Amino acid sequence: MSLRSLDESWLPRLARRVHRWRHRAHATVQAVGGPRSAAGHAARSEPALAGSIAAVAIAALLIAAFGTHDPYDHDDKGEPSASIAAPQQTLGPRPGTSVSTYLTTAAFDLRHFAEVSHGKPGYALVNLRRYVTPAEVAAEFPGIDVTRAYVRVPSADLATSIYPVSIANKWRNLTLGMKSQSRFAGLNAKTYAQIVAGFNAKSDREKLEKKLYEKLAVAATYESTALATPSTCGCVFALLVKADFLHLAKLVSLPDVRAVDAAPPSVALDQLAVLPLRPDFTTTVPRPGVLGVG
Repeated sequence: MSLRSLDESWLPRLARRVHRWRHRAHATVQAVGGPRSAAGHAARSEPALAGSIAAVAIAALLIAAFGTHDPYDHDDKGEPSASIAAPQQTLGPRPGTSVSTYLTTAAFDLRHFAEVSHGKPGYALVNLRRYVTPAEVAAEFPGIDVTRAYVRVPSADLATSIYPVSIANKWRNLTLGMKSQSRFAGLNAKTYAQIVAGFNAKSDREKLEKKLYEKLAVAATYESTALATPSTCGCVFALLVKADFLHLAKLVSLPDVRAVDAAPPSVALDQLAVLPLRPDFTTTVPRPGVLGVG
């Protein structure tokens, strides 16, 4: 087939697809962040939040272009993107996984790590049995190479978020990171509140959307308040550490450690997908919905 025939058959189809995507993206952004939308009203009434509100419109544009994607669901089925390297190792249970099955698998993987590591250190996800304060986790893990902590403000009825906080072997970074996430959550709360204020919900869909934003605003406010005082926030529930087998085996015996899930020592940090196990998940890891899991 000649290049000319390819142009004649392929380019018109591509042009039609781009044209359809352009109109769909424009309509979506106008609905979510346009001047007549609730977000647009919020931006006019609170200009300082315009940047945050713009992020909502950008997210809508990405959804229009690429569809929705569940960040917690690393499904091996299908071909990985050619431009984004797929993670070589997942630490933690995927959504839908039985917790008991995951804990058994993690124990097996740690024994396998002992056989293949030959004394070399590797990354491991340490899941805790409860939510602890920064002081408690620092006291329980002295001398351990801690790369990252996972923080969540526990709530029985609010969809609070999981925040990864870079530690880089300095526990004071955990406190600083939690305060930073507090400010981020506070800004989100203001953005959601302004969007709610701009809603003139008429259809059932609009009423549902307004209710979702109201719940997000309440959850973000709750998070911001708790994370602002790290010393009293029992929010840390998992760690990403780097250690050899002897040190990882010692962690298993600690009273607050629920599981140690080790990756092969050849796996680098940027090759990991980390899904920490929440202490309140005891049967099956649920799939996040529109608001995530509460």
